[in-house]
Amino acid sequence: MSSVKKSLVVEASREIAFKVFTEKMALWWPADHHIGKSHIAAIVLEPRPGGRWGELGADGKECQWGRVLAFEAPSRVLLAWQLDAKFEFDPGFETEVEITFTSEGDKKTRVTLEHKHLERFGEAEAAMIAAFDSPDGWSLGLLRFGNAVASEGKQAFLLRLIPPRPTFAEDMTENDRRVMMEHVVYWQGHTNANEVIAYGPVADPKNGGWGVAIVEVTDAARVKKLTDDDPVIVQNLGAHYEILPMPRVIVRR
Repeated sequence: MSSVKKSLVVEASREIAFKVFTEKMALWWPADHHIGKSHIAAIVLEPRPGGRWGELGADGKECQWGRVLAFEAPSRVLLAWQLDAKFEFDPGFETEVEITFTSEGDKKTRVTLEHKHLERFGEAEAAMIAAFDSPDGWSLGLLRFGNAVASEGKQAFLLRLIPPRPTFAEDMTENDRRVMMEHVVYWQGHTNANEVIAYGPVADPKNGGWGVAIVEVTDAARVKKLTDDDPVIVQNLGAHYEILPMPRVIVRR
């Protein structure tokens, strides 16, 4: 039996990892990995043996990828992959995708995905192994899955940093410039810590420049601490933050 096997460890319980994989697949499935004519609007994975598995396109058309062979929450899912070497659905063709969820401590789970029986592709076996094993194959899917798990249970906020005066960007003092450099270093650090999705200055011709950040954190108390600890606020430059909750964040895939 030939197969492609991938694994990663996520900072979450088995229950959360299993839920994100099976119930929120559309959040992490690569957007260009679809077989329909339109982009994916939703992914159907029915939580039972024999359940449907496939995509629902923005045009309303459902395209079947395969079916559920086993659904053992929160430890294992076995899916029948019924797309042939041309990535077209074939009800008479079947390989298997098995995903297991193994606890490795408190809120840490190893997720292992193995796409099995690739010899059933026949002459296309080597090409399909290369495709599934490529950086754009299952590795990309699991990377995006890991990011989705990391975001589970978090809240997004848009932050507006309002300067002390509309002309602040043009007439900063040397002390202002020093503090603003510390401000950039501060937010870059939180970007590296995966709390910030994006940040930077906004050129507003009507109201003068201001700063913006989109953050993803555990709760409102955390975002309040992020803004309170900003060097611009700590050193009393006269700027202030507006904090706006975002019910949903859609990022480029």
